[in-house]
Amino acid sequence: MKHNLTVVAAICIFVVVGIFTFIGRPDNDELEDNSSSQFLDYKLITTNKTVSAPNAEMMAMIQDNILDTQNNVLLTAVANSGMANYTLNWIESLKRCDIDKFLVFAIDSELVDILYAAGYERNVVAIPDDWFHVPVKNTLISWGNMHDYLPVTASKSLVVEHLLYLDITVWFSDVDLVFLSPHIYTYLLHKFMIRPATEALFQQRGIKDKNDINSGFFIMKPTPLMKHIISESIKVQDEDNAKYKKSKLTQQRAINRVIESLNIDFYTSPIVLLEMELFPVGNVYYDMNIPMKYGFNPLMVHGNFRDGEKKEVALRKAGLWYI
Repeated sequence: MKHNLTVVAAICIFVVVGIFTFIGRPDNDELEDNSSSQFLDYKLITTNKTVSAPNAEMMAMIQDNILDTQNNVLLTAVANSGMANYTLNWIESLKRCDIDKFLVFAIDSELVDILYAAGYERNVVAIPDDWFHVPVKNTLISWGNMHDYLPVTASKSLVVEHLLYLDITVWFSDVDLVFLSPHIYTYLLHKFMIRPATEALFQQRGIKDKNDINSGFFIMKPTPLMKHIISESIKVQDEDNAKYKKSKLTQQRAINRVIESLNIDFYTSPIVLLEMELFPVGNVYYDMNIPMKYGFNPLMVHGNFRDGEKKEVALRKAGLWYI
């Protein structure tokens, strides 16, 4: 009797498992769909946001500095007077690469005055007060002072967003880097041409950073997806700063967080990372010597991965300080 009960129980379990296998368990496609449901399909993104338009004087400055009228490309940077020397060094590197069309968005009036005095009155505009979400300091700020550092990084996205809504392709550059080749722009155009799905080219942050983008050097088309990424990164950074008194969410981290939320396919990805051998960040160039190790001549060098005045020291040591 005991033996019969055991056999019956085993048969029941077998039948239940079989039924679950047949009608209860999702197939592989359903499993994959469920696993990707947490991501946002970037192809479905639309934008209906409005931003304040620049005044007539700023619009004239923007139009005068369009680098490529066919593709409506503006080379731009955002800086405060604490970064004045870096800004002048960046401009000198542009001149050495035969680039004379660029526009610096100044966080404070002191930087405007400095660039005017240096003869660049046609290449600088002050950021309107109503573009800022929080006050921004006008000094050279260290990473250690996140309270003052974060608003500086956030101001970059605010400027980029306004430009995107003017239907401008934004070529953004931090000023703690130098351009090294007159072919840098034509190479970026080449990257867009060989892969038509591309909407943005970003510098790669480094070797050990799971392929994160570096937000200090990129070129971005004014597509709905790019507007979404910048807008959401601003929102994420604003919310984090409001929630945490000791927030460490920089513009770069905010953009990476938004990109990570997208369901992007390798073959059709609109976001492409630039080769670190040609577009190295500070540690790749200074510490690892990756371009030189493999016989590459970089098109630019980013002087990051150094803090404060140490950036200038590293640029000087590398022979990349021109003023």
